[in-house]
Amino acid sequence: MSRQYRISLKRHEVSLLKEVAESGTASKAGRYARALLLLDKGEFAEYRWTISRVSEDLGVSDRTLSHIKERFLTLGMDAALGRERRARQARASRFGCNVEHAVLKLASSKPPQGHRKWTLRLLAGKAVEEGIVKDISHMTVWRILKNKGNSSN
Repeated sequence: MSRQYRISLKRHEVSLLKEVAESGTASKAGRYARALLLLDKGEFAEYRWTISRVSEDLGVSDRTLSHIKERFLTLGMDAALGRERRARQARASRFGCNVEHAVLKLASSKPPQGHRKWTLRLLAGKAVEEGIVKDISHMTVWRILKNKGNSSN
């Protein structure tokens, strides 16, 4: 069963949300502000609509409205209106710097016989063939070359 979030806006929050909803600058923020105003169940509420009615009126899914309510209560108004970016954790590299260095060294070496220059797929195949890595895609090779500044080959 999903958790129920009850919105009870304070007077200053109502006025701020009305300002955003009526400003017309950012459609998403304005729509989300209007949704919060319509879903408000506090003492300053003017509407007290149900999620399904707000969903129908604003063209936003029920699930999105639940997320807006949850973000408002847990992270605040800016997060609920989509103005505050959520922090994302950086993913650890699957390949260490030794692999990256070996791929860069391979890319700066002479291409195999029958080839005028290295291609990404050729580099990926050669890296696997030489035992540098067990498996690597040509896009990962591209990312290594791009990030390490050796994309001239």
